Amino acid sequence: MSDQANDHTDQDDIDDAAPSTEIEEEELSSGDIDTESPEQAASAEEESSQSSDSPISLGEAQNRAREVAEDLLEHGFEGIIKIEAAGDDGWRTVVEVVERRAVPDTQDIIGRYEIMLDTTGNVTGYELLERYQRGDMKEEL
Repeated sequence: MSDQANDHTDQDDIDDAAPSTEIEEEELSSGDIDTESPEQAASAEEESSQSSDSPISLGEAQNRAREVAEDLLEHGFEGIIKIEAAGDDGWRTVVEVVERRAVPDTQDIIGRYEIMLDTTGNVTGYELLERYQRGDMKEEL
């Protein structure tokens, strides 16, 4: 009888230890260990260097202008007004951001910025072209 009681206690000890083993397994499978082979790492590095050296398309310039407007200008993105090739130097984009929200929204303050991108999509400069109230009637560029 005492053997059965000891067997039961031993089984309880094993059950108590099981959750910590599961946690350790989860930690190992969560990506803490780098399983990428050297060949895969070299291939990924080569692809990223090729993509950064190759010229971007009009669509990529549009996406990049949006990213830059949100990150660099730190205002809510409103829209892209213009994208044009800037010769062999890259892209000239004009974007609008909401610099100040108001109620009613016709009172929002909109900033219109020119963002220059080189042929690979890196920002070479930006400039505030104008600032106006959303409800103002005006000519487009």
